[in-house]
Amino acid sequence: MRPSTLKRERLASEAPSVKPALLVSVHDVSPLTLEASRRMVDLAVSNGVPLNALTVLVIPRHEDRAPLDEHSSTRDWLHGLAEAGACLCLHGFTHRMSGQARSPWQWAWAQGFARGQGELYLSDAADCERRLEAARAIICRAGLGGDVHGFVPPAWLLSPAASGVVRQAGFAFHERLCGIFAGDVILAHRLIGFGSLSAFEARMTAAHAWLQSHRRPADTRLAIHPADVRRDDTVEAIRCTLRRLLPRLTPMNYMAFLRSHPAAASPS
Repeated sequence: MRPSTLKRERLASEAPSVKPALLVSVHDVSPLTLEASRRMVDLAVSNGVPLNALTVLVIPRHEDRAPLDEHSSTRDWLHGLAEAGACLCLHGFTHRMSGQARSPWQWAWAQGFARGQGELYLSDAADCERRLEAARAIICRAGLGGDVHGFVPPAWLLSPAASGVVRQAGFAFHERLCGIFAGDVILAHRLIGFGSLSAFEARMTAAHAWLQSHRRPADTRLAIHPADVRRDDTVEAIRCTLRRLLPRLTPMNYMAFLRSHPAAASPS
């Protein structure tokens, strides 16, 4: 193992002397999902997560047909969340993946895991740069340029080329499946998410959430997607998970977490 890797792992293991963080993220917010997005926020807040402890992932042009800057209801709602202290993050450009998988392994991640929504999983550097530039232009036209601090790629997936572009793009942080990248460290490795496209998937991910929430307390990311609030059993699983975690963890948004963590580079 290289010394730099050892250093990153050592720093990432140095947790603050307070309760670990609960990092609740609301995914796929756009004009196409505004109703579900409101329900996701209400679900989290009504179950004990303060509004200023939420991280909200915004898609600027969802499915390449819903530009945020042209939809006043979504734009105004996001302004209100930012003013209340929520952390806004860029969540791709369209969220829709382009390109073709070149191996069974790539196909498994692209279609089996991401279901065609891993926008930057197959991107080259030029494609990633173009998408980030277009996304930022919409965010700026929507008047949210000063409120969007981090980047979360759709399905948490980046190609090697896209990863390099994102690292150099000036975000305070970005997130992958393995954790939140801040400077040279990776934090909050534990991730709880829910699958809601079938009854079987809902049961399996609820079981995973139960197991994760009974582990020794650690910085934990909990992701909520629009499909989750359309299934009563998944909503109940989220409520139960929050009830188990909140007494042992401190709810924080991503920026507040990084500012409080001694191992993280100070985000601007």
